Amino acid sequence: MNWNEAIALLHGSDWKHAKIGLLRMRDLMQILGNPQKELKFIHIAGTNGKGSTCSMTRSILTKAGFKTGLYISPHLYSFNERISIDGVDISDSDLSRLALTVKKAIGKLNEEPTDFELITAIAFLYFKEQCCDYVVLEVGMGGRLDATNIISASAVSCIMSIGLDHTEFLGDTEEKIAEEKAGIIKRGSDLVVLHQKQSVMDVIRKHFDRVNAENPNHPKLLVTDPESLHIISRSLSGQVFSYHGISDIRLNMLGEYQVRNAMAAIDIALLLRKHGVGISDEVIMRGISEARWPGRFELLSQNPVVIIDGAHNPDGVNALIGSIETFLPDTKINFVMGVMKDKDYHTMLRLISPYAESFTTELPYSARGLDPEVLKKEIGEYFEGPVQTASSVTDAVDKALARTRENGAPVICFGSLYQVADIRNYFLTDFQENLSSYDIS
Repeated sequence: MNWNEAIALLHGSDWKHAKIGLLRMRDLMQILGNPQKELKFIHIAGTNGKGSTCSMTRSILTKAGFKTGLYISPHLYSFNERISIDGVDISDSDLSRLALTVKKAIGKLNEEPTDFELITAIAFLYFKEQCCDYVVLEVGMGGRLDATNIISASAVSCIMSIGLDHTEFLGDTEEKIAEEKAGIIKRGSDLVVLHQKQSVMDVIRKHFDRVNAENPNHPKLLVTDPESLHIISRSLSGQVFSYHGISDIRLNMLGEYQVRNAMAAIDIALLLRKHGVGISDEVIMRGISEARWPGRFELLSQNPVVIIDGAHNPDGVNALIGSIETFLPDTKINFVMGVMKDKDYHTMLRLISPYAESFTTELPYSARGLDPEVLKKEIGEYFEGPVQTASSVTDAVDKALARTRENGAPVICFGSLYQVADIRNYFLTDFQENLSSYDIS
């Protein structure tokens, strides 16, 4: 099996029409020898923020000298990004070889697995054969019935920001979604929770207490502590903060929310330290400073200011707004927006429109993408300023930059992770080659 055949296999199932549950995954992993049972996991769920926190946690563990796997979704450029060890993506040959192993196992099942279940199985096989000390495992959707929740234990579990997304599968309130995310909590395993609204915290704490009722091991539930956070400096070149007595931590990721994500990663490291894992303050500082997570309030150009953010649901847009107010206060924005049909773009538009100077709509590269003309019409319900459509993602950026030359406002591209790679590629190639024509100084 070559790489293209492997990718075809892994994209061959329609998860939205599959029966929800872990039965297929249990049967598949049983056939494959249950490699997940021989691994130590940091299991991270949440509506937003989990990817960044996974990246920071992996970086800290790698800097501490541990061979650390990372499993994420989706990818930006190459499918191989989803499975990596110490920052190095799985090779084409290893991906193809393990896909063939999984394909052979499928024939012994009564029901065909989803693509995410197959990818997760490959990741577990790879991390086991490469003898990883730890695996940082990002939940795909929800938690309780997510394929990653086949694991029976975790060194630390973590639940990040809870918001409304995938409501048709997870529930129509934040509290119902929190209950699904809390399904990753394991008896005897410590838990880190991002500090957030009380009703969500109550659901998670209640589930934690229920899972650990009469547990003699007394696992720790640690909530990130905003009172222990001190922001030293913030600018478009980075952020510096102190947390839990660790001073002058540099975070190169922008985004007001990234400091909160870093707090969770630090708390994970501190819990591991309490259990005898060798992670010093210096290692935590180096891990945070060297972590990268493209496409999340990422500065692509300083002059003019162009930022890309993967906000694709109301919770993500609220986080984006927090970053705008922090890094670009009292500034109107030329927005480039593309969004999926199944997202709550009405709420997204209601939230973001007060910050807009203009909108340019485009179609992200996905069958689920919303037509730019439809999005333009919807924007008109919330915004009275200029709105234009574009024929492609890069055309949208060009049109937004033309607006910037007229009004001097920054450009922020948001609405879907599916457009991040195209926009980043554009700024690494064509835009840089023609930088002088865009300079608005």
